[in-house]
Amino acid sequence: MADGMWTMSEEGEFILLEPYKTMLEEAKVAATTAWHSGLIGYLEQRSPYTAQELSDALVKRNRERPEGAMTKFEEFVLEALAGDL
Repeated sequence: MADGMWTMSEEGEFILLEPYKTMLEEAKVAATTAWHSGLIGYLEQRSPYTAQELSDALVKRNRERPEGAMTKFEEFVLEALAGDL
């Protein structure tokens, strides 16, 4: 691990220090945004739905369906491609 990136709490837990903590969160947001944009763009070209309809359906599904992320992703893509959201 890089020097100065981590510290250890009194309980022995590693704690990520700034600015790395903020940069990690920014990287997660950027990656999620790029993934979402890429997925919606791909499906919009291959399904009967608009980008907004796809985005709304994905957000709704993520809120309502309890199963794992990969299962939700695969079902969403296949249903969108089949025009069955």
